[in-house]
Amino acid sequence: MKTNNLAVPNNRPGTRLPLTLKLAYTAFMAVLVPVYWTKYGPTNFLYFCDLALLITLAAVWLENALLVGMAAVGIILPQTLWCVDFVAHLAGCKLTGMTDYMFDAHRPLFLRGLCFFHG
Repeated sequence: MKTNNLAVPNNRPGTRLPLTLKLAYTAFMAVLVPVYWTKYGPTNFLYFCDLALLITLAAVWLENALLVGMAAVGIILPQTLWCVDFVAHLAGCKLTGMTDYMFDAHRPLFLRGLCFFHG
């Protein structure tokens, strides 16, 4: 019986995700979490988008497809709305105002740049 192995090859047997991907995502989260915590406070992590980031971090290390699926299903519509609102704002239209903070010059550019995970 022939099987297709669609797993990403790496040097550790039994894993499907490369270590570089895991480390890169972890590094991103190691920057994002303290910055968001300081600028927005711990309640910011109750938003679905931030919960999805944290669930995805666990899913990446555990290589758990169920966790990734839960995060993806739970966030796909709000993230799509965020992206549409952002592009509309770039075009000069305001749809929901959800992305107004991305165009607030009083917020540091680095902080606004971290928010591009929505896209």
